[in-house]
Amino acid sequence: MPRSARHLPQGHSFHITLRCNSRQFLIAKGLRRDVLLAVLAKAQTKIPHKLYGVCLMANHLHLLIRPEDASQLPKLMHWIGWYSAMALNRLAGRCGHFWEARYYATAIAPKRPQKGAEYTQVYPRQSSGSRDKERIL
Repeated sequence: MPRSARHLPQGHSFHITLRCNSRQFLIAKGLRRDVLLAVLAKAQTKIPHKLYGVCLMANHLHLLIRPEDASQLPKLMHWIGWYSAMALNRLAGRCGHFWEARYYATAIAPKRPQKGAEYTQVYPRQSSGSRDKERIL
């Protein structure tokens, strides 16, 4: 059975969540986080978008992103997932899947992008007993 199509309204921002395979703590080290930030910067040259917020946790990341054309979000996320997996697997000396399944995307109304930004900044601090370290930009 095919996957259901994503609802990608034009002019909206999107809260994206991308998890490491098997929820392993693969992005806990500083160098790996720096590589992820470099990949996100390079993605800007591939598909035009605005990156409003990034929250890197030890086993997943949150992005608040607004592509110029919402229909390009899957292409953008495919590139980010592919390129970051390739770079991070090489860095860690591993092979195979780096990211778990599909990314999660929630549309945020154009007049309420601060809601997504609040979540990406507040959530790490509210997760009690979490071993995750955060980096909020």
